Amino acid sequence: MIVLLKRLCFVALLPMALAALMTLFASEQPAPAPSAGLYTADLHKDRGVSCEGCHGTVETKTFVPAERCLACHGGRADLVKKTAAVKPENPHDSPHWGGRMECDVCHRQHEKTVDWCSHCHAFNFKVP
Repeated sequence: MIVLLKRLCFVALLPMALAALMTLFASEQPAPAPSAGLYTADLHKDRGVSCEGCHGTVETKTFVPAERCLACHGGRADLVKKTAAVKPENPHDSPHWGGRMECDVCHRQHEKTVDWCSHCHAFNFKVP
């Protein structure tokens, strides 16, 4: 009997899970081709930073850790100080994460930037 109930639950939940996945993937639009100023990576390029400047000399797309970003943009403490006057909260000194969040959570280099805090809050940060 228990096995039958487990199978019924699986059969009942499977279509809902598939529908949720289809909605998720259907709503994702392919990223438009980069153009000047559209992505943060373009801002870097406009300032003379090559792909290798962030990614190194690897041939495949790689994740760039926050430490690599902070090597040019100052240490975490300096970044927190630089944005201390941002209201209503300092985005680089989150009460949830402190200054430990990876930079690309908001500053998506090859995609549109994201105001990650807006998932729960209405701060309306303008993310470069």
